[in-house]
Amino acid sequence: MLLLFCLSAGVYAETEALQAEAYRTYESVEIDGELTESDWQKATPIRQFIQYEPDAGAALTEATEVRILYDDRYIYFGFVCSEPERAKIVANKMRRDAMLYDNDNVFVMLDTYNDRRSGFFFRVNPLGAREDVAIMDSGDSRNENWNAVWDSRAKINGDNWTTEIAIPFSQLRFKDEEALTWGLNLGRRIQKSQEEGTWAPVPAAYSFMARYRTTNLGTLTGLSGISQRRNIEFLPYFLPGVARTEEEGTFGVFDLGADMKVGLTSNLTADLTVNTDFAQVEADQEEANLTRFSLFFPEKRQFFLEGAGIFDFGIPRTSFNAPPPLLLFYSRRIGIEEGHAIPIIGGGKVTGKVGGFGVGLLNVLTDKYGADATEDTDAVDLDRTNYSVLRLRRDLFTGSSVGMIAINKQDFDRHNRATGLDFIYRPIDNMTFRGLWARTFEPSEIQDDPRNGQTAANNSTLPNGNANALYFGGNWQSEVGRLNASYTDIGDDFNPEVGYVYRTGSRWFRGEARATPYLHWFGFRRLWTGPELDLIFNSENELETRTFIWSTWLELETNGWGGLRVYRNFEHLTEDFEIRDGIVIPPGRYSYNNYSLMFNAEGQIFNGRFGFNIGDFYNGTRRGFDLRLDLRFAGRFSVEPRYEFNRVTLPEGSFNTNVFGGRIVYSFSTDLFTKLYVQWNSDRNLVTTNFLVNYVYQPGSDFYFVFNQTYGTDSVSTGLLDTTLVGKVTYWWNP
Repeated sequence: MLLLFCLSAGVYAETEALQAEAYRTYESVEIDGELTESDWQKATPIRQFIQYEPDAGAALTEATEVRILYDDRYIYFGFVCSEPERAKIVANKMRRDAMLYDNDNVFVMLDTYNDRRSGFFFRVNPLGAREDVAIMDSGDSRNENWNAVWDSRAKINGDNWTTEIAIPFSQLRFKDEEALTWGLNLGRRIQKSQEEGTWAPVPAAYSFMARYRTTNLGTLTGLSGISQRRNIEFLPYFLPGVARTEEEGTFGVFDLGADMKVGLTSNLTADLTVNTDFAQVEADQEEANLTRFSLFFPEKRQFFLEGAGIFDFGIPRTSFNAPPPLLLFYSRRIGIEEGHAIPIIGGGKVTGKVGGFGVGLLNVLTDKYGADATEDTDAVDLDRTNYSVLRLRRDLFTGSSVGMIAINKQDFDRHNRATGLDFIYRPIDNMTFRGLWARTFEPSEIQDDPRNGQTAANNSTLPNGNANALYFGGNWQSEVGRLNASYTDIGDDFNPEVGYVYRTGSRWFRGEARATPYLHWFGFRRLWTGPELDLIFNSENELETRTFIWSTWLELETNGWGGLRVYRNFEHLTEDFEIRDGIVIPPGRYSYNNYSLMFNAEGQIFNGRFGFNIGDFYNGTRRGFDLRLDLRFAGRFSVEPRYEFNRVTLPEGSFNTNVFGGRIVYSFSTDLFTKLYVQWNSDRNLVTTNFLVNYVYQPGSDFYFVFNQTYGTDSVSTGLLDTTLVGKVTYWWNP
């Protein structure tokens, strides 16, 4: 940490400001990907694009031109991307929100608050596939499940490809001013040569995340006279269908509900929901758990995703696939309980900015659920529950902030509350320090005591024991290396019931160092290598876990990478660890090593990843592999199987874990696709299938056909367990 502070004294030079100007159009712009309207030629072209991968600072090798138009309702971006080798264009995805990073693509980053902290990211490939992402914390945090209502079309021509993008002003939040000034970046990826470049140069130190950096933007001017009418969006739905379960037999399903968005000011938006439905949301990806701690699954429900960044309060993940050590607010605690969907009666939230403050306020009411409400004797038993969250964040300096949060969960006879303070400090662009303090509160049970006159009726809200959490960490990175260090302290009694905690009663020291030089020799582009050390103590300061990892990864000049990780583990178990039914690892001290090898390849049709792990596991051994394939044909048809296997052998017994998942997707167009998603987890002895048809019959309005089935695969529950077949129609109304 001292080294990080010393590095913060370095000199930081701001990127020279770049300006782009939007041209007002009064003619109708047809979004067809052809840029035939005359006003496109009147707009000032942007042609300067600088690589950050692989040759930082060099110009893109293919000419790229962007023009910007706007009218009263939309801002338009038109791209012309030169590509003389048409056959080498990589475009094999059409479905909305497909990850387009491995296709040729162009993107737009808009910082509509012009505060260099947050933004909206829109990406399009040559087939017109659309992807949108909400950006927070200067690009360090991303919400890839966020969706806006916008349109785009693309066209592949003889020696170039073109695209038109239309983004409604109603989908963006900005200051109420006659002349608007926004932060802007524009970018293009050329997949055949693994190039990526931007109009406003971004630091290559951030690798693939550089495209999301809101601290490195140019300026968009020329926007004036945008009507600041109060934006109102109304999204009703109706859902008819039929379902069958073993307990209830066959029964009809019919539901009505609605979402509404109201622009309170140009910077504040209220989202309201009544009888919320998430029938179209894809099931969580199955995982095999070989740890003592709970798994983490991301939020996918649209109501909770809108403006979700303001509610972020927690400890950053230690790696991309690792769960966060702490989230004080975890929206999946609302409406989901032990795998059951709890009906949401209604809710609302207000998100946006007031002056230099980011503001978030959420209130949701869930219905009673349990044996009386559902006639399901295996269901959890819950009273009607109210959830409230208040979040404030004050902007400071460039990319720095301080904030607070307060959370309350209240049902008929009990509550759980949490509060906390946090900060982000960026002394220079490539260095960040973060910290937080949080505390939870629950009813303190005071027994009848005639000596002090107190009775159980005097129960008050008090912190129970050590109900605090504390974190401080920092990181620094450049093109040749990165450092990361942190300290976390989570008390035994810290219990945020509307949050997620990976491990309570722990003090966690973590450090990581990586050398990340560019090589550009013998077919290798970049090397990533270095150690990582985690030391976790319990509340009595006894070492419980020590993990030392040495990682070495090589990125190829062509599409692909590979790497080796070596683990040296220590675990001190103070009580039995029942890893599977009837298989218990006894208390004791365990030291063991294991190794992981992984390869990844990407191409126009075939994409694949193979990982293999081998080594010891507590007082036994573990062997396993992970195989992921993605076969894409002509951009319309894709097959995406995934299989993970582990064989664990212990003196107390042996077991296998099997997780299979597979998607088959066919896209008729960018607005109509079908998907079959099948999963099997041998731990849960279930096969689940989900068939979905999604048709966007006009921007913002969808038709869904959903057919789900669950099959049991063990001796207790074998065969078909339940079936659901529903249709759902939504209509987006924006006067």
